[in-house]
Amino acid sequence: MARAARERSEQERETHAFPVGGLGGSDGIQNAVKIAVLVKQIPAPVEFRMHEGRLVRDGVPLEVNAYCRRANAKAVELAGADGEVVVFTMGPPAAADALREMIACGAHRGVHLSDPAFAGSDTLATAVALAAAVRREGPFDLVLAGLNSLDSDTGQVPVEVSELLDLPFAAGVRDLDVDGRSFTARLETDDGYHTVTGDLPVALSAAERLIAPSKAPPEVYAEVADDRILRLAAADLDVPVEQLGASGSPTSVGPVRVLTATRRALRAASVAEAVDMLEEFGAFVDPPEPDDAAADASPASAALLEAGTDGAHAEVGERSVWCFFTEPEVGAELLGEAAELAAWISGTVTAVTTIADAAERPGLAAAGADRLLLIESAAEPSEQAAALAAAAAQRLPWGLLVEGTRSGRVVASIVAARCGWGLTGDAVGLEVSPSGRLVAWKPAFGGRLQVPILSRSPVQMATIRPGVLALRPPRADAAELEAELLPAPPPARIRTVAVERDDADTGELRRARTVVAVGVGVEPDGYPVIDELRAALGDAALGATRRVTDRGWVPRGRQIGVTGHAVSPRLLVAVGSSGRFNHTVGIRNAGVLMAVNSDPDAEIFDQVDVGLIGEWQTIVPKLTAELNKRGIADRIRSSDAPTEGTATTRREMRVSDLRASRAKPVRASGRP
Repeated sequence: MARAARERSEQERETHAFPVGGLGGSDGIQNAVKIAVLVKQIPAPVEFRMHEGRLVRDGVPLEVNAYCRRANAKAVELAGADGEVVVFTMGPPAAADALREMIACGAHRGVHLSDPAFAGSDTLATAVALAAAVRREGPFDLVLAGLNSLDSDTGQVPVEVSELLDLPFAAGVRDLDVDGRSFTARLETDDGYHTVTGDLPVALSAAERLIAPSKAPPEVYAEVADDRILRLAAADLDVPVEQLGASGSPTSVGPVRVLTATRRALRAASVAEAVDMLEEFGAFVDPPEPDDAAADASPASAALLEAGTDGAHAEVGERSVWCFFTEPEVGAELLGEAAELAAWISGTVTAVTTIADAAERPGLAAAGADRLLLIESAAEPSEQAAALAAAAAQRLPWGLLVEGTRSGRVVASIVAARCGWGLTGDAVGLEVSPSGRLVAWKPAFGGRLQVPILSRSPVQMATIRPGVLALRPPRADAAELEAELLPAPPPARIRTVAVERDDADTGELRRARTVVAVGVGVEPDGYPVIDELRAALGDAALGATRRVTDRGWVPRGRQIGVTGHAVSPRLLVAVGSSGRFNHTVGIRNAGVLMAVNSDPDAEIFDQVDVGLIGEWQTIVPKLTAELNKRGIADRIRSSDAPTEGTATTRREMRVSDLRASRAKPVRASGRP
């Protein structure tokens, strides 16, 4: 699939060159420029209904994905008076409103892919259709899209479209300058910014802070003439119909699970009562291990089997779970999860990494790896993806887990599109179905829904965000692994020229056993008081909401939420946070949650275990004093717990125990 698309792209490059000139720098537009924008219409994130395990979109308010609005606004700005912006979307007839709104905001015309043949498309089948449409209407100087979609929290489609069009790709553009046929972009990363350069044509995804979004009221975009929107059916695309819709989708979705509140949502009448509750709920001690009897079966996987969507596939290749990572701490999380999956399938674990210095990877075998594959001279995501795809396509592992960092998601999406494999982005739990296939649980709508994804491709892929998985105690007496070198990949077409890190310890949030997260209700002059609370909680890590990092009060690397980190401490205390879902999705794996807020109706109180209502300036000093009086900091520091990683929702079985347990497999992710 992907190979044929790239061959067509090369043929098109030979038959019609991309426009000469392009976007101007400080002198403005030099020649007419043509920009494609990919947009998605999604249900309003505050409203959704379920029917028979499926998301109901009929009658639900729809809107343009927020990130896509930024992509359109930037395209209009760059195109100026002489260029052209063409907006693409795929969806039912109602999705035409998304195109009308973007046209009303300055785009020149729209292309609407609408056909029953597209129904049931996963991210790869969607990318195949969109890439074919872009190719049909092109060539383009730029392809712009949103960083991710808020309904499914995924950013795979823009990357996969770029791969199918054989375009270089960069994710999360915060600043963009285009001069002639070259561009420079400043990209948001997990812990700061990277500045990259390259040549046009290129595909880019827009970060939330790139530009003010394109917005128009319904009465304005209703006036957009129908003849400014081209409607394309499957027959209009140069793609075999079997590569579209459900038949072309390597992944399938099981019944959606609506997550009901699992927090206690209690209000404490005093600080002393709040600390009593925290003690009762085990906020300062290690959690007990769950009963083994609870792991005998997986109702979710059984339901999928009964529904006939188990995704069974004849086994090919090697029975191994591969883990790709660029950071040792993240790798340890993945390897522990892979060891549990390998125990279920009686397989092995393979670490694939770019960490060339042996001194930086001493614990991989102890974390669960049986084999080590090394990718050298691959600093860019496209280089890492090329080497990983080549090795995986040759050996066909049972599963491929990729670090869910900003760059890791790009790597995984490139591999999936290049090889035609199913990919689940940002999985929060992994299981093995009764027939031995991978079940990846994926959050949607900020974690308020969870969806089981199965893949029918020979290699089953998933990305997992750092901090979602627990670190398991290491395997004792594990011998260090000899690295097998993989062939060097071709050089990237986009190069990193500068790296900015805005935080000295980017891994502290992931390792932290206690976290204090501040919202905009706490201004910087109050941070010394917060620091005293952190000390009273055993030197708790500092986290923040997006609005705090947007204002520059706290480094962006401390942001928690859908566009930041996912954390899993034993205790998290939220101070001055309203509780919006784009933040709370990042704290849901905490063992115990506590909130301090002056608004008794704040959403946060429904999403925590213990709530204290009142001005933080009054409550926090009293809370600090109560914690100090009880010696909580010393108790936390002396508590016997893993040295890194503290997720309390996961079973902490040693990797060596997993090896011994292969005769009696354990379900992954500790799910009942």
